[in-house]
Amino acid sequence: MHLVWDWNGTLFNDLEVVVKSVNSVLANIGGPAIDADAYRSHYTRPVKLFYDKLVGREFTTEEWLELDSEFHKVYVSSLDSAFLTDDAHLALETVATGGHTQSLLSMLPHVLLMPLVERFEIGHYFDRVDGHQGDIGTPGDFKSAYLARHLEALTREDAPGTVAVIGDTPDDAVAALAVGAKIVLYDGGSHHRSDLDVVGVPVMSTLLEAVELVLKSEV
Repeated sequence: MHLVWDWNGTLFNDLEVVVKSVNSVLANIGGPAIDADAYRSHYTRPVKLFYDKLVGREFTTEEWLELDSEFHKVYVSSLDSAFLTDDAHLALETVATGGHTQSLLSMLPHVLLMPLVERFEIGHYFDRVDGHQGDIGTPGDFKSAYLARHLEALTREDAPGTVAVIGDTPDDAVAALAVGAKIVLYDGGSHHRSDLDVVGVPVMSTLLEAVELVLKSEV
């Protein structure tokens, strides 16, 4: 089995930093401040649509890129206060000791992702680490095309039944199903459990539970 991990909201518990960064953006454009509960209720991809709905108007592509730049400025300045999800190390080690392979695919810019992977000393677990590099799509885009390319780079595109994804969003599920991979969602990230349950795929409350389900091939 090869397991593809999501980063933000899955392995990396950055919800408080994300909400702080979103509120900085909203303050600059006259939008309402939100808390973590409201964020989890409204967050969606593409992320531009998330801001469109919060503010009540459609932003142009140019405006959206400015908003995304502002978000990441605040996000980067606050990263010292964010850490791995409590059982992330145990989940990663469980996969590794079981003789399986794993990789990391994030929509966080690659230049921001790599220092975090190094900071937490988990790079040795992954056959490949990919963040968003901007050469396809736009920031905050859907994940499907990126997952397909990630698997192609791993030369696993011909064996979808041996690939599973663990993430925290409906978009992770859409991306996984699009390439024929298995999917388990984790409900400790950017969405409420009720919003994940309606997707129709397994939802687990801890990363270790998600890993155990994947490795039992019950998904």
